[in-house]
Amino acid sequence: MSPTRFSPLLGRISGTSAGAWEVGDRATVQIGEGRDVIHLGVGDPDLDVAPAVRTATIRALEAGRTHYSPLGGEPALRSAVAAHATGLYGRDVSPSEVAVCSGAQGALFSLFQLIAGPQDEVIVLAPYYATYPAVVTAGGADMVTVELSSESGFRLDADHIEAAITPRTRAVLINSPSNPTGQVLSQADIDRLVEITRRHGLWLVSDEVYWSLCFGAPHVSPLSRGQPGDRIVVINSVSKSHAMPGYRIGWMIGPQDLIDAVTLLAQPLHFGISAFAQDAAAAALSDPTLTEPVTAAFLERRDVLVEALGTCPGLRFSPPQGGMFLLVDVTATGLSGAAFAEALLEEAGVAVVPGFGFGDSVAHMVRIGFLPPPARLREAAARISGFVARRLPSRG
Repeated sequence: MSPTRFSPLLGRISGTSAGAWEVGDRATVQIGEGRDVIHLGVGDPDLDVAPAVRTATIRALEAGRTHYSPLGGEPALRSAVAAHATGLYGRDVSPSEVAVCSGAQGALFSLFQLIAGPQDEVIVLAPYYATYPAVVTAGGADMVTVELSSESGFRLDADHIEAAITPRTRAVLINSPSNPTGQVLSQADIDRLVEITRRHGLWLVSDEVYWSLCFGAPHVSPLSRGQPGDRIVVINSVSKSHAMPGYRIGWMIGPQDLIDAVTLLAQPLHFGISAFAQDAAAAALSDPTLTEPVTAAFLERRDVLVEALGTCPGLRFSPPQGGMFLLVDVTATGLSGAAFAEALLEEAGVAVVPGFGFGDSVAHMVRIGFLPPPARLREAAARISGFVARRLPSRG
């Protein structure tokens, strides 16, 4: 039988980064088979939803909220997102500027289908989240990377972004706090990016799903600095801030014409998002205190992992300013990030993500999530340290 002939889309979404999750997938299978594996890969921690959110979910199901919903999102959730964003960004956000999507991932995919096509370019900071190449290039655009140096703690130099702009550039995509680096963009960084993209007439897309997980450095959004006519889009969700990844509720905030276009795309793409999940998300956003325990948990877990791995010879990293991941240089072990992740799972029962999924510049690194409770993180760090020690040159 001849190979199945697929459309060119498959090639655009199945690049190198798509393989980043294979070690984690194998770990999940092993856990299901009864092996004691500590999974520090996919950003889905052990935290459960707040009781108020659980109650809202049950109430919505009991009320029969299992039918089709409006394509742009339930009015109650769009209003809740707008109110939440107004408080978060310090500027009025209207419900008409909000489109509800299937998670932040669905929002990103929908957005780039609409704003960047063949012959266009999108500038992305590297290291980048592993799905960015697929969402940017699915519609035919090219992804242009601006490399951030690990030696500088992955700090941004906005002049490098401006130098990468060509007549083909349509958008700049940023992520703060960053997955995988944990870097948080400063007010000066954001102001400069807003000025550059405004002057060149570009879209500035800000992925802010980790906004609540900032440890010291404050979260800053370009939406708080925008002016009428700016092409600023914010992507957000309740997945990380409210420990609700399985609800698949995300949204974008942007100009009215973009929201209208996204609503049109919703018809062939998903025909609406689950109404009961939207009700639960609206309840979550209505209580600003619900993010506090999640933030506190991740700050504690970050500190535990940083302390535990900080004494391990052969590993190099900068403590993350935000998010839920630690990006670690494993060069001293003599292994690539991919080989390290593969061997660590098989020999020590710890799953991490190889760095190649986040760009060629970090192929010598792995991403380690501070996802489980502190005691489990300490156990994971002990396993990692033992694994590393077996590979370092003898000091005798």
